[in-house]
Amino acid sequence: MERFLIAIDCLPGCLKTLDYISRLLKEAECCDFKIFHILPTASPDKLRMEEVKRIERVHATRADLAGYFWKDEDERNMNEYFSRARESLASRGIAEDRISCHFGVESGDLADIILAKASELECTTVVLGRRRQGRVKEFLLGSVSHTLLKLVRGAAVWVIEI
Repeated sequence: MERFLIAIDCLPGCLKTLDYISRLLKEAECCDFKIFHILPTASPDKLRMEEVKRIERVHATRADLAGYFWKDEDERNMNEYFSRARESLASRGIAEDRISCHFGVESGDLADIILAKASELECTTVVLGRRRQGRVKEFLLGSVSHTLLKLVRGAAVWVIEI
């Protein structure tokens, strides 16, 4: 069974990556698709008390998220994109039972987080979209896809221009 980790960032255009994957692999019954998003961290001091309590309940079931907090708005946006991503893949003939959604919280280099999740989920291929940045911006900030390509071992990486 081939497992694809598809990293999305919930910005306009990220669903183009899913369109490409579904066109290419809709007939491949031996593939599972793990959609992955990384939420930005937020200070619990800047969240409402009910948000903090809800997230603390999540911490009880997800040890990897312990100590991290995020905004409800970011989670709602992520869940909306997860729903759209599932619909996009399913509308092109990929069975819903072959699609799952996962998230992490930003706590370091995004490429490292993506590779750790791919390893955890035993994914053989990592797929992510790449937006063109200006040369100066890319030189100063780098890019997740470039860093991921340098770090990956034991998996394939597909970088889709979006």
